[in-house]
Amino acid sequence: MIMLKTKQKKIFIAILIAAFLFKLSIFVFGVMRVPESIYSSDSKSYLLTAKMLNAQGVFGVQDTNGAIRYEVFRTPGYPIFLAVLHGILGIPLTGIIFLQILLTILAGLITYKIAVEIDPRLGILSMVIALFDPPTSIYSLKILTEALYLPLLFLFIYISMRYFKSGKMRLVVLSALVLAMATYVRPIGYFLGFGVAIFMIYANSLGDLRKTLVHAAVFLAIFYSFLGVWQIRNYYRSATSSFSSVGERNFKRISLDKSAEKNNNYFVLGVNYANCASQSFINLLTLPGSLKYYKSKPYMILGKIIFYPWMVFWLIGFLAGCVKIRGNIYYQFLLWIMLYFVAVTVINISDVAGERFRIPMVACIAVISAYGWSVIRDSWKGRLRI
Repeated sequence: MIMLKTKQKKIFIAILIAAFLFKLSIFVFGVMRVPESIYSSDSKSYLLTAKMLNAQGVFGVQDTNGAIRYEVFRTPGYPIFLAVLHGILGIPLTGIIFLQILLTILAGLITYKIAVEIDPRLGILSMVIALFDPPTSIYSLKILTEALYLPLLFLFIYISMRYFKSGKMRLVVLSALVLAMATYVRPIGYFLGFGVAIFMIYANSLGDLRKTLVHAAVFLAIFYSFLGVWQIRNYYRSATSSFSSVGERNFKRISLDKSAEKNNNYFVLGVNYANCASQSFINLLTLPGSLKYYKSKPYMILGKIIFYPWMVFWLIGFLAGCVKIRGNIYYQFLLWIMLYFVAVTVINISDVAGERFRIPMVACIAVISAYGWSVIRDSWKGRLRI
């Protein structure tokens, strides 16, 4: 465990307090000016399924005639979170949002731990980038899955880092369980299990390959067994074998395939796909976030003044870090996880890819960006000596 010196502890605590106040100030302004800002188009379905879970113990919604329609579009992770805290414990939705702020603080702390596993010098800056990320701060203030998903996903990444260092089987089991929990909150990680298994084999290709194959097989077996339970439920309740139908619906409506106009000329079609994919990729990585939900033009302008330079800051560090990754297996894993989310987002929801869908990548971006800035700093120090 990394022990912080007195000065570092003060900086560490000051950053946590500043991040909490930053998020809280947005929350208070939003609640006072636009109370409905905590809702989005998806919030209603989460609240309805949570209400049904609390009232009847059924994951679904009830029609006007009293018939129950079992839910297969959403996964139950976040509705259970709402059912327990809002339904059973009676915490108001504003209290739920406050707890979600704390969950994003926790995600920032886990990002710190991920960075320290690689290089102790990167911990503070990585945590700062994660904690003050504008899209994370904005969307965690809504009845949405982001705040609950991030600590679970980042914890999975941290456990995986520990595994690559130690090669212990218990960490394989634990990482599979945590990733399964995260996938029950947001199904976007369904195919990530295969990606992780592939990377495990790649990372240990020069070591004991037989042991690595066993570890990869155990990871896949545990991860997909836990997800398979829900797939069996969906098949039994609604005759669908999918874990969640959200991906299928998005692919039919707003995928890259739908964004690129069909054309008999294969060259033109290829160009259309390339244009749509590149635009989606650029939007995903460069849109800084917006305070438009709070219906205040001065506030929105202030957000742009702050958010754009912040985006440029982490992006410069991230690009510099990517250039210098080379053979470092830990940075490669972060980039691999990030590329998975980029690929799924661009392919599946090309039309609407934006800053919200960058949020799961924040830990990966933060650590690689902090590494990039350390490279830039060391380079400048070398030049100054000359």
